[in-house]
Amino acid sequence: MSGFRGADPAPTRRLVLGRYALLERFHGGMAEVWKAQDLRLDRTVVAKFLRVPDRGTHAARRFLREARILAGIDDPRVVRIHDVDEAEIDGQWQLYLITQYVHGRTLREALPRGTALDVDHALRRAAELCEALVPVHEQNLVHRDVKPGNVMIRRVGGGERLVLLDFGIARSYTAFGGTGRAAGVTGSGQLIGTPEYMAPERFLLEPDGPATDLYAVGCVLFEMLTGQQPYLAPDYGDLARLHTHAPVPSARALRPAVPAAVDELVVRLLAKRPGDRPADARGIAETLRELGGGGRTGRRPRPADPEGLVESRCNAVLTGDHPPEERARLLADVADLAREVLPADHAGAWLVTLHLARALHTAKNPAAAADRLAPVAARIRQVLGPVEPLTRASALNLARYLGESGHPAAAAKHLAELRAAVAAAVPPTDERLSEIRFDLAHWLATAGEHQAAATEYRALYTDHCAALGPDAPETVRLYELIHQATSEG
Repeated sequence: MSGFRGADPAPTRRLVLGRYALLERFHGGMAEVWKAQDLRLDRTVVAKFLRVPDRGTHAARRFLREARILAGIDDPRVVRIHDVDEAEIDGQWQLYLITQYVHGRTLREALPRGTALDVDHALRRAAELCEALVPVHEQNLVHRDVKPGNVMIRRVGGGERLVLLDFGIARSYTAFGGTGRAAGVTGSGQLIGTPEYMAPERFLLEPDGPATDLYAVGCVLFEMLTGQQPYLAPDYGDLARLHTHAPVPSARALRPAVPAAVDELVVRLLAKRPGDRPADARGIAETLRELGGGGRTGRRPRPADPEGLVESRCNAVLTGDHPPEERARLLADVADLAREVLPADHAGAWLVTLHLARALHTAKNPAAAADRLAPVAARIRQVLGPVEPLTRASALNLARYLGESGHPAAAAKHLAELRAAVAAAVPPTDERLSEIRFDLAHWLATAGEHQAAATEYRALYTDHCAALGPDAPETVRLYELIHQATSEG
């Protein structure tokens, strides 16, 4: 399932946005949430719709901006965003968010109310949850609705992986400061979120940050260890009072089998003031794994030669006789392995993603190729700079996938930004720059920007005349492209 409970079958297969067939509606919160079929890419997705008063409101712009930041997270533990925008649907402006459909069961389903987990099992789950938050916090985002119902347990190979869902009220915490109404508050002053797992600063309408999410992790861990939530109350007001003012409860007092060190960590996570709480999800994950016995956590053991393992697995797929779709699926598994066993920003993991994107493109799925490659291409450029061969290869491939999936203007914009960065580092006639300029002109023409394309082609023609002569095949081809662009413009 997708992580949303209580699905109702759609009375008819309603089509929205020209491509999403709504299959069954989930019982979400303020938004309409559907299991849907993307008819263009033939995949199951989750579609979320939220009505807004008008187009282009401040809240809508912020939502779209922060969703785009989230879309840059390429991590198997975070639900993947496929699309986000605002559109008029059924005569009403709505924000929409299309995300990956994750098969599995929620942590809520695996943790029936009143049931506690084995201590090591609880620590492992909490560590995995913290690890899922690491890439979110690295993007300066805070989830703000971490709870068992928003955590999916997904089968992967012979094991399981947690996937963090529902970023509907996620917020960029660096963009929020000072006093006033906090994000996640409706016009009537009602807080958006789940009060049983809500940090004191949320109730007090104060700034939130990574420590806000880790408070929720503390609530979830307390529940996994004891079978009950840290604070129990019949209504919202009493819950708010308990979370903001009541003493922090002891898990060990309810369950003596909880080690003292674990109890102390839970108390720290549930501290009333954010500054008294841990704020580093990665560090808490490591602590939880140490408390849980490390090797007994069920993680994939780190191989002695992780680079060699990833390279051999990748080469086996690339040299094997696989249909395009199967090759893409196998490379996706290798990409997951690379992210797990290789250090961050390792070139081996980047190369696997490039191979995966090419396989998806070969399988006639350029949109999926672009989705996979976009965050990695951006990171490669950030780490290596614009001139390195891997940066150019990933950027040119991404432009191709964007253009061939129906977004030539986005392809051109992407290459224009790269051209400007490379032009600042190399001579104007450098071959590395010429390749980018040629592809840029192509996608400008494809996007209907014929005059801009002609300008690029003319500049390239001048350079080629000087370097190769007017009769060289490449120069003649540029002359033909100039004529074609000007005649169509």
